[in-house]
Amino acid sequence: LDRYWGGGRSVLPFCLQQMENPRELGASACPTTRSKPSSTTRGSTSSMPDQKGGLRHSGARAGRICTQRMAVGLQRLTWRESGGSNTSVELEKKRFPPRVCMLIAEYHTERKWSPIDPSTFKLRCGPNYRRNGLKKPSNGSFYDIVAVDTFHADSKHELSDIGNKVDLRGLLAEGEEGWVTGGFPRIWIVVLQIPAYAPSLMGGKDDGDGYAIVFYFKLNSTGLSAIQNREGAARVMRKFLKQPLSIADADRGAHQWKNMVRLQNEDLNLNWILKSYVLKYNAKPFLSRNCKSYYRGKSHFEVDVDIHRFNYVSRQGMHSFKDYLKSITLDIGFVVQCEADDELPEKLLGCVRIRGMDTEKDAVHLPLDEDKRTLNGRFQRASSV
Repeated sequence: LDRYWGGGRSVLPFCLQQMENPRELGASACPTTRSKPSSTTRGSTSSMPDQKGGLRHSGARAGRICTQRMAVGLQRLTWRESGGSNTSVELEKKRFPPRVCMLIAEYHTERKWSPIDPSTFKLRCGPNYRRNGLKKPSNGSFYDIVAVDTFHADSKHELSDIGNKVDLRGLLAEGEEGWVTGGFPRIWIVVLQIPAYAPSLMGGKDDGDGYAIVFYFKLNSTGLSAIQNREGAARVMRKFLKQPLSIADADRGAHQWKNMVRLQNEDLNLNWILKSYVLKYNAKPFLSRNCKSYYRGKSHFEVDVDIHRFNYVSRQGMHSFKDYLKSITLDIGFVVQCEADDELPEKLLGCVRIRGMDTEKDAVHLPLDEDKRTLNGRFQRASSV
């Protein structure tokens, strides 16, 4: 596909050249899709600072999705029956239903993400940030983006704890397993849980029909060097990871999780309300206080950002962009906040660019009823990203 772009791969692949057990899955192999790579947009590399102006759930009992890298850069989808190498009863209850695997085998589309230069994000630096408010481009990142997926479900609880449902071994090289010395996971997963329903000012709900965009980051050489050299940002990250999963944001102190979203489009015909929203919040970090859940796994750590629980103004602003989602380009970054001089400068955890995402068509639906092939008349599509 001429519009196919991005150099990574998806844990739930959308283009399958071969399948190992097509009859067992009830689907045939997909046609081959060739990619046309494109150059990654690079931002400024200037280092001059400027002035600052949950709970787990049980899903359907099923096999487990396992991905493997192929010599040509594609993947093959294999199906591991329940009761395989992981015998934990808890994990056996948390597998994706077989229908997801079948949908992925039947449909494919273009990838809509790519890596970007971490230095395009300006983060806190010393000395005395509280007084001077200085920021400068991030000197690399701890993790690189390696895969992105989209899911849809009737409840956000179906879209939680993704890392313990998807087999992540396809993202790890041979011999890579567990957490690295220093207490860091090899894979860091961020899930943005996005409501599909309009927010309500009075008596609004915090669960229902929605989507999840799942970002998979892998520890890189820059991150390993920061850990080994005990850089301030690495020490803060280690403290963040050692906290209990159920800890409230207020008990984390200054070391808070921060999200950054930057709209790249300058040619969108926005109304004055949306323009003012973009001017106020574009590229500015936000904390999403008390709207997150945390999970751990054998080789990963996961942060689920629950937008269902955002305040009304934030949800209304995001919901207003749903009609523009197919045409916008977003740069997204994540960082753990640093405060003291010996912790600064901050270092980006990871970043990614997404473009032209159509959640209704791109997302894999996680059906509560495995016999249903459609939801509200909408045809179920495989993950595109």
